[in-house]
Amino acid sequence: MLDVHPTSQHLRLLDLLTVLSRLLAAALLYLSSSYLTLFDSSPRTVLAPSAYPSFASSLLRWDAFHFTTIAKDGYSYEPHWAFYPGVPLLLRGAGHLPAAFLNDATSALSWLALLHTAIAIPTTRAIYHLTMTHFQSPSFALLTALLSLLPASPATLYFAPYAEPIFTFLSYQGACACFYDSPRFSPPLWGLLHTLGMLACARAHYHRASLYFAAAAAFRSNGVLLALYVPWSLLIDPLLLSSTLPRPSVVFRACLHALLPLLPSFFHQLNAYRTFCLAPATTPTSPSRPPWCNNFIPSIYTHVQRTYWHVGFLSYWTPAQLPNIALALPLLLPLLFYSVSHISLLLNGKLGGLRPAKTTAHAVHGTIFGVTLLTNAHTQIALRLLPALPSTYWSVATLLIDRPRWGKAYVVWAVLWGAASIILWATFLPPA
Repeated sequence: MLDVHPTSQHLRLLDLLTVLSRLLAAALLYLSSSYLTLFDSSPRTVLAPSAYPSFASSLLRWDAFHFTTIAKDGYSYEPHWAFYPGVPLLLRGAGHLPAAFLNDATSALSWLALLHTAIAIPTTRAIYHLTMTHFQSPSFALLTALLSLLPASPATLYFAPYAEPIFTFLSYQGACACFYDSPRFSPPLWGLLHTLGMLACARAHYHRASLYFAAAAAFRSNGVLLALYVPWSLLIDPLLLSSTLPRPSVVFRACLHALLPLLPSFFHQLNAYRTFCLAPATTPTSPSRPPWCNNFIPSIYTHVQRTYWHVGFLSYWTPAQLPNIALALPLLLPLLFYSVSHISLLLNGKLGGLRPAKTTAHAVHGTIFGVTLLTNAHTQIALRLLPALPSTYWSVATLLIDRPRWGKAYVVWAVLWGAASIILWATFLPPA
């Protein structure tokens, strides 16, 4: 068996740079929110005057209002159902923690920001180890992990009460549990997490991977796509690598593993259906019964996205939204090119090198999700959603190797846009 343990020098460097990236982002966010004028004064109307100026007050922007409202009052309005319960549950739990040295008005936001900071090193180490497993190249793993420290939306991926930080962390852990035969992470001073990581990373711990994916799916709707990985590892990989047909018992196991990441979305939709469609005052013909209740698949999520955010196939492709679409292209284009070319090479039997066969599930995921974001969403949200895909950074790392000029252009863009996005977030300016 090949030894895929990363070098300790790489890990120490990544730990240091992970901490440094958070410190720099936090400093820019705090200074921007303290000295620049808010475009929208909503945070000042919601938070007590004692909350200003503070770092936590700079986190209450955009969707954070929805999450904090749901945490406080539950799912009170239809638009709330576009947001999954993971973040509101964490905020509600954080609200019961002692404020200690934190401001009472923003203690829940502060505790969640601290949680996101605590998982920073494990997240960076996870993508490093996962890349080592698939590519068996320490230099490529280091390059990938370094690129992950230049996200396109640092405020939402580092500190804000959003789903993305924990969703990314859990997605990486699940992917590692599927494929990795060594420790995923070993953050200093965290012996318990180190032990847990070693146990979860043992080969064929698909149950652990499914639990990670199910937990991630409680934070974001696109978590249902994580149901792809364990069945792919159990059924498709053996077929592609050795033309081995799976036994019926393996097919049954794969179906059970695929079911787990689908359950959070199912129960979220079921809860909405019971709330709006099975209420005592509503009947199938009642005027107060929402029309989506009568759909063949009564999904409140698709109803809310279509009704309140006007999401639909190519509905976002208007002249007014072209700048927002263009903002996401530096992430979307490398991912789609990398993923589609991977699938093309697979069909031609030419996989290898920077497109190993074991990453085919990632290529399929990247293709499906990338096309969805490009054609059926507010495309700029790709800036905060795509970092949850390791293939996002594999594609850019490959670009740096195959086409260094374009790769360096991406790095310059990532640094400049990352800093600009923090300032825009702090001043409550789009894109969100």
